[in-house]
Amino acid sequence: MIEAILMEKLFRRHGLGEEYRAQEPALHWPKVVGARMAKITEPLYVQNGVLFVAVTSHVFQHEFTLMRAEFRKKLNEHFGEERVREVRFVVESKPKGEPPFSLARVPLLPQEEREIEQLATEIESAELREDLKRLMSTAKRIERARREWGWKPCPRCSTLCESEFCPLCAEDTL
Repeated sequence: MIEAILMEKLFRRHGLGEEYRAQEPALHWPKVVGARMAKITEPLYVQNGVLFVAVTSHVFQHEFTLMRAEFRKKLNEHFGEERVREVRFVVESKPKGEPPFSLARVPLLPQEEREIEQLATEIESAELREDLKRLMSTAKRIERARREWGWKPCPRCSTLCESEFCPLCAEDTL
């Protein structure tokens, strides 16, 4: 509990407090839904109160969509407040064999590595410190890869996306 408070303070100090708070439901998904459910789902991100969760088939997508109100309720109860407006399940099949693209091949800039190290030094727990470094490295690599692929910030919410608007803002334009 103390580590979580320190981590949140650290994020706030570096201007990431609101983003950390917004993404917390994705981080807590495995704990809230349990180990069995966590094995067949992967929380992706939270955008404007909507938690996007990947599943590997349309069957799972349909089944879990029928249960989304229950998942939303469990998450909000976990936080003690309304943090998730909706849970959406998206099909993302994982390819077998060697992936054509690996985030490990996307290098971090020395400045990014220093920033991550600096943030991590404030965490006392070695395990939590390594988790934070891994999370931040992955986030930086994903952002760099998406920019290299031509993704642009959504004009409404600034989330990097392939099309003119991110999926959530695109729904609002219909």
